[in-house]
Amino acid sequence: MQPSRVYMSISGLVWIVCGLILLAAKVGFFASSASIYWEYLGGFMILFGLVRLFFGLIQGGRNSKRRFWSGYV
Repeated sequence: MQPSRVYMSISGLVWIVCGLILLAAKVGFFASSASIYWEYLGGFMILFGLVRLFFGLIQGGRNSKRRFWSGYV
């Protein structure tokens, strides 16, 4: 695996894990809270992580140059 591919894959996994932790914390600690925003936020974090993970695995060696937004997202 090339470095950009590894970076994207690990970043995607981190987003997924953080989303799962957020959802688990919402269910475990704040179950009585009526706010559904935390569930949406956790779901979007997981979705974003899956997109980054698959994009990192598929993109691979096509272009190893880092783009402008890759350092911020």
